[in-house]
Amino acid sequence: MADLGGDASLEELMAVMAHDLNNPIAALITNLSFLESSLAPGTSTETAEALADAQMLCDVLRRLAGNIDLMARRGGPSSGANTASDLVLVGREAIGRLAKQAAAAEVELVLDAGLRQGDVIVRCDRGLCARAIDNLIAFGIERAAPRTRLVVTAAREGTEARVEVRYASRSQHHVDPPPTGAPPAQRRRYIQAAYGRGLSLYCVHLAATLLGGRLDTTHEHDGRARLCLVASCPEER
Repeated sequence: MADLGGDASLEELMAVMAHDLNNPIAALITNLSFLESSLAPGTSTETAEALADAQMLCDVLRRLAGNIDLMARRGGPSSGANTASDLVLVGREAIGRLAKQAAAAEVELVLDAGLRQGDVIVRCDRGLCARAIDNLIAFGIERAAPRTRLVVTAAREGTEARVEVRYASRSQHHVDPPPTGAPPAQRRRYIQAAYGRGLSLYCVHLAATLLGGRLDTTHEHDGRARLCLVASCPEER
């Protein structure tokens, strides 16, 4: 790695930090998987639950490290290859990664039953798209009321691809973004007002921007909300 020296930017340091965090997190995940496979029959329920909780928290840490890397890239274009991606498959994989977090929050996390693999094929940076969808679902889990259902769906509308999460919300409100060129203090106030502690939602916004798309939010009269990742992704020919 090149010597960053004293002239390293904050973004460069964040990227290095994310890379360094991923190594111990990956080791923890491997060791926990080994422990899980080594549990003897009759192991207490408390032990199994403690191990499952540790695995879930490692998944959270891995996503947070990915978000640090994402924030380090916020000013630049997507660096990943634009490959054919099945958004239904990407959504299903994201649900698998976040299933334990949803269960811990007493939220039922499901893929729209009407979707089939191959329904929504697009060309995009698959890794970046997966990060955006992970964060979209994670924010929905954070804000959904216990014992509710979170539905993930995907669709194409012309050259746009849409991935949507529907969840219950009682405290969300719309905040207009600051104008282009607004001072940093105003942008920080906007981020705090619009996202609160929702770093996941902010990272969806960053990923959507890098994909050349946007984040849409819709609030219904019954208190429910829909979060929608929209990306301009021409279909594979």
